[in-house]
Amino acid sequence: MTIFQTAVNAEGYLHPLYAQSFSDFGTPIFLPNSKGWLIKRRIFNSPYFDAMGPYPLFFCKDWDLLIDDLEALREQIVSVSLVISPFSVFPKEAFESYFDPFHTYKPHYILDLSLPLNSTISKNKRRNASRALREISIDLIKSPNIDLFEWFDLYQKLIKRHHISGIRAFSHDSFKNQIAIPNTHYFRAFHGNSIVGGNLFYIQGDVAYAHLSAFTEVGYRTGAPYAIKWVALIYLSDIVRWVNFGGSPDVENGKKTGLDQFKLGWSNSSEHSFFCGKILNESIYHDLVSSLKTSDMSFFPAYR
Repeated sequence: MTIFQTAVNAEGYLHPLYAQSFSDFGTPIFLPNSKGWLIKRRIFNSPYFDAMGPYPLFFCKDWDLLIDDLEALREQIVSVSLVISPFSVFPKEAFESYFDPFHTYKPHYILDLSLPLNSTISKNKRRNASRALREISIDLIKSPNIDLFEWFDLYQKLIKRHHISGIRAFSHDSFKNQIAIPNTHYFRAFHGNSIVGGNLFYIQGDVAYAHLSAFTEVGYRTGAPYAIKWVALIYLSDIVRWVNFGGSPDVENGKKTGLDQFKLGWSNSSEHSFFCGKILNESIYHDLVSSLKTSDMSFFPAYR
């Protein structure tokens, strides 16, 4: 397929396979000028479509041409929304002027691997990792050798533990695409001969993105999350400058969640991502919002 020819030098979230992994939710659209991907979705109870950036972050190769690509979609979609990584270098003034909502979004927890781990990782996290590694062993598998069934089974345990639904409840077919992306790193935690956890990282340039992690009950009980993070960081410090642990998928009135606190202990700075939304067909957009009879316009798009 032509779109897969764009995979040359595409990494992590930029790879066509990552966009394809959202086919359960819509149709991947390649942006030919900026060379990014959107997911085109049907709007519930209507003949219309909108688009979103792949979860959790949208990337493209030429940010200066993104607006041109979005303008070319005016006849196809009602609105578009996306989240931009703290590491992305984009024309901020132009985006502030163009997008309807454009604002800082969730903080992402960042680790600078050029600094010694013993001085940047909290003492508590290092102690917990050291204790866990008395029982836990860690190994590393890279794509295309990642076992889909093993990882999918681990992630089902995460879904059940945290009652995950919607776009974050990735399907078997979705993970088939995600773990096939070149240079995907899968760190695995074992207790004896049993796998008790795993952590997927995407490598993009000089940044490792902590994509997803999942653990069994035994994994949590034996401290596998600490062991796997510590071993992964030692390894990654030889190949990248930064690790982006992402932010918390759930926000509780602006307060830090337990996941925020865990990521905070593995980082030495935080930077905000950016949320962007654009209404491309104002007439249809406002008709859709009016049909809902809602006055809450804080969410974008307001009809969802």
